[in-house]
Amino acid sequence: MSASASPATPSFKVRSRAEIQSRLVVLLREREILDKDRLEEIGHRATWIEEPIEKVLLRENLVEEPVLLELLSSITGVPVLLMAKLEIDAIAVDCVPPRTATTYHVMPVRLRNGVLTLATDHIWELNEEDQLRVMLGYAIQWVLATAPEIGECIRHYYGVGIETLLRIQSGAGKRDAGRAATETSDEIPAFVREVITDAIRVDATDIHVEPFDEQLRIRYRVDGVLYDTPLPKGLAAYRRAVISSIKIMAQLNIAERRLPQDGRFEIDLEGEVFDIRVSVLPSRFGETLNLRLLNRQATFLNLDDLGLQGEQREALEGLISLPYGMLLFTGPTGSGKTTSLYAALARLNQTERKIITLEDPIEYQIKGITQMQVAPHIDFTFANGLRSILRHDPDVVLIGEIRDEETAEIAASASLTGHLVFSTLHTNDSAGGVARLVDMGIEPYLVASSLQGVVAQRLVRRVCRLCREMVPLEQALFPEVQHLFPSLQEPPLVAEDHGCPFCRFTGYHGRMPIFEILEMDDDLRQMIVQRRPSGEMMKQAVDKGLVTLRRRGWQAVLEGQTTIEDLLRVTHRSRNRQRTAGP
Repeated sequence: MSASASPATPSFKVRSRAEIQSRLVVLLREREILDKDRLEEIGHRATWIEEPIEKVLLRENLVEEPVLLELLSSITGVPVLLMAKLEIDAIAVDCVPPRTATTYHVMPVRLRNGVLTLATDHIWELNEEDQLRVMLGYAIQWVLATAPEIGECIRHYYGVGIETLLRIQSGAGKRDAGRAATETSDEIPAFVREVITDAIRVDATDIHVEPFDEQLRIRYRVDGVLYDTPLPKGLAAYRRAVISSIKIMAQLNIAERRLPQDGRFEIDLEGEVFDIRVSVLPSRFGETLNLRLLNRQATFLNLDDLGLQGEQREALEGLISLPYGMLLFTGPTGSGKTTSLYAALARLNQTERKIITLEDPIEYQIKGITQMQVAPHIDFTFANGLRSILRHDPDVVLIGEIRDEETAEIAASASLTGHLVFSTLHTNDSAGGVARLVDMGIEPYLVASSLQGVVAQRLVRRVCRLCREMVPLEQALFPEVQHLFPSLQEPPLVAEDHGCPFCRFTGYHGRMPIFEILEMDDDLRQMIVQRRPSGEMMKQAVDKGLVTLRRRGWQAVLEGQTTIEDLLRVTHRSRNRQRTAGP
């Protein structure tokens, strides 16, 4: 625990449950949070069901938990601490068994001089504290924290699904433990569901289940990055049962362990239906699984939500409003190209326009747009589908990806005959999209006349605002930043990730796109016809005001939105000198 967050607490002012509730009612009235009649009603109900009044208030969302904790703190003298600012003592965690932490919903914070500091979301009575003190063998000091913070800390330090595993181990103790470790317990599917629920809750796109020698590793892909999921001690003994349970849910052959298999199942969480696509691969230590999580009710972003600023916003608005031509979105897999495409289509989706898409797969359903999915096994490819689309008199055409010369040539030709064509390519920057089309075999004059613009993009992770730390920029990086932003005279403060319960101890929460938008002009078209290298085209564009991915990423770093580490992960430094003025 940091010194600034030290819980050196005074003794409780009040320990009687009745007096605590009496004073709490008075404070709620004095602060005009609830009126007298409402409080009397809640008080009678709490007495009838034999439950503390604060639990009733929280369950019915009558008082926000941070406000309630602050009131309890003023009554009892127990401090409220934001666990995002705490450093949990590993020794203290070892002093509290998992079963105790989950049963009593407490989180060990620090052990000093025989005093164990525990975080709780309510006030304990003396007899309850005495039981816990005897059980743990330490004097206890309390701090208050919200229930979600405590729950997240328990998951992180004791493992996801710890309560379920404790039930499994309790059942195993009543029968042959060796047999229980190899057979699928009734609780194993519950554990699997808890892992999937946890992954969905943190917006993971994939779950990787990987067995090793006497070990089991589970990782989530969150915001494009894989993170180890903390697992309860002892779970490795049930690794075969976990894998078999997932295979059963996906209706796969659990006896077949030599060949890859693919399956799927659905899971309903609070009214949202998720498709779980399961891929199984045989490996040295057993089968490794990938679970892709797809939300059926997922919604796409609007153009206003993409985070485009200033001239970049104006440039993209201008490109998608053109009557014809080809607009490409480029970037690696998982860089948000499809999301941006859908946002552009949503802006154009009006009665007077006929919009047809050809995708693999269809990721979002948009009302009013004709969407088709390619099926190569029946020879319904991008090229064949595009030919058919053009017979339906569309105004706007979306091709999920240009993968070959035939598709590229048809798309370019269509853009010259009055169609606005959107598509994607996998290139590192915007100028690379031009070079890729030429490399595919498209005549440079056709590329120059059909291509209207290229949008390169990446996704950077947003640094968690609750636990981020602002530190001076490293001196070695300052020359590059000063070259891009000459007004800076000394290294600025930049965000550094730390980790807390809110961000699952990753230091990041969510993602934001950064863009590089190349608009074609006569000079660039002439360079395409002359087959000039993409580096020269990029330099020409930068000299005319192009905001590169690297520059936009540094701007996000200087604004405290992301970290240098994540910027370096998704962008590379341009070998060409970039202009120092501009947006």
